Amino acid sequence: MQTGIFCFRNDLRLHDNQALSAALDTCDKLHLVYAFEDRLWKGSAPNRISTHRARFLLESLQCLMKQINRLGGRLKIVHGNIDISIPQFMHKHGAEICFLSKESAWEENKTEEALSKVVPTTLVSSPTLIHPNDLPFALSELPETFTQFRKKVEKNWTVRPCLSPPKSLNSDGTTHANLPTLLDLGFTMNSLDPRSCFTFHGGSSSGKKRVKDWLWDKQCLSSYKLTRNGMTGPDFSSRFSAWLATGSLSPREIYEEIKKYEIQYGANESTYWLIFELLWRDFFHFLARVHGSKIFQSRGIHPEREKRLEPDDAEDRFDEWKNGRTNNPFVNANMNELRITGWMSNRGRQNVASYLINNLELDWRRGAQWFEEQLIDYDPCSNYGNWLYLSGFGSDPQPGRYFNLEKQAATYDPQGKYTNTWS
Repeated sequence: MQTGIFCFRNDLRLHDNQALSAALDTCDKLHLVYAFEDRLWKGSAPNRISTHRARFLLESLQCLMKQINRLGGRLKIVHGNIDISIPQFMHKHGAEICFLSKESAWEENKTEEALSKVVPTTLVSSPTLIHPNDLPFALSELPETFTQFRKKVEKNWTVRPCLSPPKSLNSDGTTHANLPTLLDLGFTMNSLDPRSCFTFHGGSSSGKKRVKDWLWDKQCLSSYKLTRNGMTGPDFSSRFSAWLATGSLSPREIYEEIKKYEIQYGANESTYWLIFELLWRDFFHFLARVHGSKIFQSRGIHPEREKRLEPDDAEDRFDEWKNGRTNNPFVNANMNELRITGWMSNRGRQNVASYLINNLELDWRRGAQWFEEQLIDYDPCSNYGNWLYLSGFGSDPQPGRYFNLEKQAATYDPQGKYTNTWS
């Protein structure tokens, strides 16, 4: 008999979980584990995670734990980076092999490498819509821009079908693990701000409910391309990104729902646009795999481009930006919504990023790190990929993207409703 463990990370679901399926197929006895890693929960400044994202993550774990319990399994909780905590757990429980979903970002990859040097480790790729082995080119030959990537992929692409959840989980142990609370983890409890029109609840059950509500019940997908640049209301955006970030939803299940929707209600530019955005997400994941630590460096994947110097009062400018105290009310409103709720629209993200880079003349990494801490839907590949793109040091062939903030506000907030709400 082979005893193994499966360590959940950013794949907090039982359905369509390739690594979990591989572990169940391989092991006669399987321990299910989640690690509260020090690098996330006990990191030094700047902070890595806000109360908003911590709450969403704990809710996701609570949902996962209930689903595991219903199938006869138990989720074990350990503390510490996985290259240390997992080998200790394996030694204690006599486990011989560890299964993980392979991540795309550099820091997570380094942790995987460190773990694999200590214990037998099997990594199974799963975070993208298109499996890396199904790309029409070698990953090392990833096109430099998204448009080139999309055109090559769409000529001949395959999306693997979703996997069903396991029917049973006879994992070791009879006791229920106790999840730490926000207070245990050093966070203060925060209440929903009455100005917020949407409340995120973590977990695959809530994610599936959002898909049903937004896509099927309200049929928002049919007009998504027209509404996607909105800034007020609960449904101009799918908001699926929060559940994708924790792996409570998989990109493949969203893709399959879109295809079912198209059969029933018809395909149009809007239904395609959500797939288009899943492809953007894939591109940033593959970009991270190819360029590693470069996506976190000041000149990103273009070290040949001239480095921008910050002004002497950079710290003051950044403090005003993140706290919504700049000279631009539109920027301030977006930054206030982010700080208070943990979320901001896509249109808002592009505008505040442009303002930080071009108007305040600050290093783009300041903004990326603040988004990392604050965003409920933080994903290292998409977050840093987008900031690099706007800064001119990423996948954009242009040397930078500049947004006319007055024009943007007049176009997307013409009556000032959004700005006044979050001022």
